[in-house]
Amino acid sequence: MFENCSHSPGHPFPFRAVGAALLFALAAALFVSFAPSRSLRSTEGRCAYLASCGWQADPASEELRAVRLPAQFDALLEDYNALQLAQGWDLGAAAGKSCLCCSYDLVGFPDWDGRVIATLYLYRGRVIGGDLHTAAVGGFMRPLRPTAREKL
Repeated sequence: MFENCSHSPGHPFPFRAVGAALLFALAAALFVSFAPSRSLRSTEGRCAYLASCGWQADPASEELRAVRLPAQFDALLEDYNALQLAQGWDLGAAAGKSCLCCSYDLVGFPDWDGRVIATLYLYRGRVIGGDLHTAAVGGFMRPLRPTAREKL
């Protein structure tokens, strides 16, 4: 019955080829999702990233600084990391290491008359954290990503 069929039980080649193709596709998808983003290496790229989250950043307000995350998080940093975890990020990935903190003033933030700042934390070219906050007394700190705002 299977003698003239290339998919017969005695002919494993098509199954190996399909398996190899699936394995290659999985490896490529993982590489793309974990590869550093070239677009985050420039002010324009970071502002475009913030725009993809729904925020208009003022590129002229950019402040960059290297920050070293502690190897052990205290209670305050654990709370802040909970905000990051809700957004799909984890500052723990860079615990004890230096990362780049990028801050931008937001333009036209709804329901707030004062200054609102968007912050991104980058490690090895990838976003590992971020937030929206004010410096005002009685201000706020919120998730950067819209989907995380719905969860909290």
